[in-house]
Formats: sequence, C-alpha cells, structure tokens
Amino acid sequence: MNRFAIPRTLPSCAPVQPAFARHFSGWQLGMGLPGSLAGLLPGLFILSEENPGCRSAAMGMALWGMQAHPLHPDLARWAIKAVNLGLRADRALTRLMILAAESAQPGEGEAADAWHELARQDDRSLILRFLAVVLSDPTKGLGWLNHIWRDLIHMGRPEIAKAALDMVHWPEAALPLRARFEADRAFHCLPPEEALPVVESLDPNLWGLWRAYAGGELLLRMGRTGEAKGALAGLWQAIPWHVNLTLKLHDLFRPAPTASPEDCEEAAVLLYSWNKADLLADTLESLLRSEIGRARVFALNNGSSDHTGQVLAQAARRFDADRFHIETLPVNVGAPAARNWLLSLPEVRKARWAAFLDDDIVLPEDWLLRLLGPTRGRDDLGAVGCRITAAVPPFGLQSADYNIFPVRPPEGEPDALPNRVPVHDNCAGSPDTGMFTYTRPCLSVSGCCHLVNMRSIKRTGPFDLRYTPSQFDDLDRDLRASLDGTPALYVGGLAVRHVQHSSLAKSKTAKQIGQVMGNKLKLDTKYTDDELDRLGRENQAMLWADLEEKSRFLVDRLGLNA
Repeated sequence: MNRFAIPRTLPSCAPVQPAFARHFSGWQLGMGLPGSLAGLLPGLFILSEENPGCRSAAMGMALWGMQAHPLHPDLARWAIKAVNLGLRADRALTRLMILAAESAQPGEGEAADAWHELARQDDRSLILRFLAVVLSDPTKGLGWLNHIWRDLIHMGRPEIAKAALDMVHWPEAALPLRARFEADRAFHCLPPEEALPVVESLDPNLWGLWRAYAGGELLLRMGRTGEAKGALAGLWQAIPWHVNLTLKLHDLFRPAPTASPEDCEEAAVLLYSWNKADLLADTLESLLRSEIGRARVFALNNGSSDHTGQVLAQAARRFDADRFHIETLPVNVGAPAARNWLLSLPEVRKARWAAFLDDDIVLPEDWLLRLLGPTRGRDDLGAVGCRITAAVPPFGLQSADYNIFPVRPPEGEPDALPNRVPVHDNCAGSPDTGMFTYTRPCLSVSGCCHLVNMRSIKRTGPFDLRYTPSQFDDLDRDLRASLDGTPALYVGGLAVRHVQHSSLAKSKTAKQIGQVMGNKLKLDTKYTDDELDRLGRENQAMLWADLEEKSRFLVDRLGLNA
C-alpha cells in the first residue's frame, strides 16, 4: 500500500506535448525553483484556452507550485485561477491560496536590507530579536516568513526556524499552513527517520503532491528505495510534465552505471592549491578514504607561502610511493595556468580522463566510480560533473547542471556591458530538496569536481589563460567542447560537499568584483553570434531528446492514470 497516495484532483495529462517545445524556450531546462514555475505559468494558461493538454498541465503546475512554495504570492494567484477554471481543490486549501495571494510582502527597503546582512552573521540573539519584530506583524508577518524562510533553512539552526514559526501570528484558517512549514523544517533540518512522520502527518487533501514528494525523498535518504519509488511514481502519474521529477524518477528505475575500481586506472586525479593548507589537508583526507583504484594523483603547490608543502608531503607518504606526484611553483600562476601545467605532465597526457578537484571539498568514497561509470564506451563527452552542495547540513545547493537559453545574442545597449552568454543556473543556491538528483547531458558542469576528457583537451585546447587568475575558465572550456560536439554530462546522484562558496559569492571588494566582471566580459565577447546561436539550438534539442526518451520509458514502465 502506498502511504503517500494522492487524492485524485487533477485531470490526466501527457508528460511531453508538442506545444511545450513550440511555445516555451526554457521548458526543458527544469522546474526546480519557484521562479521557473512562475515564469512558465502565464504562457501555459494562455495555451490552455485552446489546448486541453496544456489546460491539464496548467492546473497541475499551479497546484504543485502552491503546495511546494505555499507563500509565494504569484504561484498562489495562479492556483486560484486554476480553481476558477475547474480544478477540484479542498475549500481549506483554497482559503490558503487566497491568504498567500493577498499577503503583504516586505519591500526592498531598509528592513529587508538589514535582514540580508544579519542572516549572514552568527549572532543568534540579534537574529531572534529581528524576527520577533517582523514576524509578529499581523499584516506582513506571513510575507516576511516567505521572504526569509530559505535563509532560515540555510542557517542549519533548526531551533531558529522553529522559533520563527512560533513568532508568526497565525489566524485559525492558516494553521494548516503552519503545519506545512513545520514539515518543511523537519524535511531539511531533521534526520529523515524523524522528519518522515512529520511529513506523513500532513493532510493529503491540502498538501498531497508535496507530501508525496517529500515522503518519497525522505524514504530514499533512509535507503527504503522500493517504497520511495512507489511514492514518487504515484506523484509522477499526477504531474508527469514536471521535468526534474521525470529525470529523477527515471534514474531510480534505470540508475546511471558505476565503474569498477579497475576502471580508475584510466584516470588521473589533479589538484592545485594556493595558501589553503588546512582545507587542502581535509580534501586529501577524504581522497585517501575514497575508492580510486590505481588512479594516480598529481598535486600542484601554486606558489603557497603557508604550510601547503608540508600537507602535500604528508599525503605523499600516505599514498603509495608511485601514485602521488607533487609539482611546486615559486609563484601563483592562477587557476587556468595551474590546470594546464598539470594537464601537460607526460603521465597525465597518457590518461583518458583527468579528474580535477578543488582544494576545499569533501569527497564521498565512490565519487570517481560514479563519475567514470557513464563514460564507459563513450567518446562523445567533453566533461562529467556532479551536484555541488555546502559542506554542512542542510547541504544547500551550490550548483547542478548548467545549460544555455536558446536565444540569439541580443543587440548590445549603448555604453552597457554585454550579456551574450545566457547560461541558466537552475538551482541558484536553493536548499537541496533532491530535485536535482538526475543524470543528463548538459552544456557545463561545476569545476569543483569534474572529469575532463583528455581527447577533448587535445582537440579544443587547454584552459584559456585570459581568465587568470580565475572565474569562467571551466565554463569557457565546456563551451568549446560543446561546439566541438562533445557536451558535458551531469551525474546529479553524486553530491560533493564544497566548503567555500562560488567565486561570485566570495567576491566582496571592488577589486574582486572587478575581476569577476572583467572575466565575464571576456566570456561575453569571445564567441560569435552564430556560435552562441548554434550552442543554444543544439543544447535545447539535446535536452528535449533526453527528456522525451525518459518520459517514454516511464510511460512504458508505469503508465498514466486514465
């Protein structure tokens, strides 16, 4: 028996319809964030006036959006429209839709700016005092909760999120909404075995879609894969248009292959570091614990003035003598040159794959087996990467797969910097809900932990030194590989923990911000309009072909409710 069975409220809908591809340039990119749903719904409701399939998808997307993001005012308004068009919804849920749609949101003024700064500090007392003021406001309290909830989850302080819910003025009609937020807090902040009963206690007539997803994901985390498949399969039959859910469920029934330790011998593991000795030591410790077979490790000390040399020497003693090679440079040559130095080593050039690792990550034991597995028998991949998360619970997402919007580069505005490479970051620092645990081809993957095809390096050239000292050099190389017919592959079932955030997040000084902006300008002016237009069209066609194949597999395997 499926304990997360969904009440029948939605009409049946085909998973992939021609209208989706014709009318939505970004449908195939994914729906893991509220902004993606809010961006698709207006066009979907317009199409629903003449297309019954789009009408069913519009109703389902609106209902899912409201249940997954229950205080998002735009999604609530679309859910109300769905009810007006005939969606069967519990009266209590309709009241919650109206409450969310009409909730006053905090402006972008002084208070919102103050929270932005405060949330990045670790002063529990100040945070609680601020929350007590804004959340107890009977007019804007729910709007503030919507504004700050993601930050509260990212803090990894469950007691602060719980205190925040206690501070909100909850009208009687809004108590089911409080239960939904309590379940969200449990989902992200508690061990899965403790969170599961909290999620299961939600009213399925109000939260049936999200309840099924959260319950299925928690069962997965507990290793109860069979039950998880049942919950998520039932959800997919109700909302088969959901791109992320389709890809995730496909991988549950047809997992990406895993390599054997013997296969690791065809890979070289490459690291470079500058003045991060202690972080590097932790990274090397996790590398020592991981299963890399007979793969050789090549580490470059990029002009460090701290004790990086000692850390590397100690690691060399712990590896087999012939499997850990140290390169030492007198100055920091930057990331692109450091990578190219390692790629130029004779032993590395003999390898089929080069596995680049950042010096501030924590690796799971099977990371190389998971990255190498899908490459078996394939020469059409330029790089293979994975999901990158924060290093501490609740493991917020830093990056997943990167793709490009299929639009021709716009004409530049006079005196304005160009923005000609419209890369879509489809997770954008969100909590890790499990919606990005899929495998699919893509334009680019994170440079924190990824395999580079050495044949691709020979064909398209090494990393571009113009991006020294760092930023966008890995993306640029993946763009060149895609233009050469060897796109990247994202293996989202593998998660690597990253201690520090992205370069953009770390950039605080004018000099740092200028460096990032300068490299972005180099990227935006490197490729011709025809090259970027081709990248967009080919990337779009590749994602659609992958989505259609996986949707057909699930229809054949599971069918759709009539």
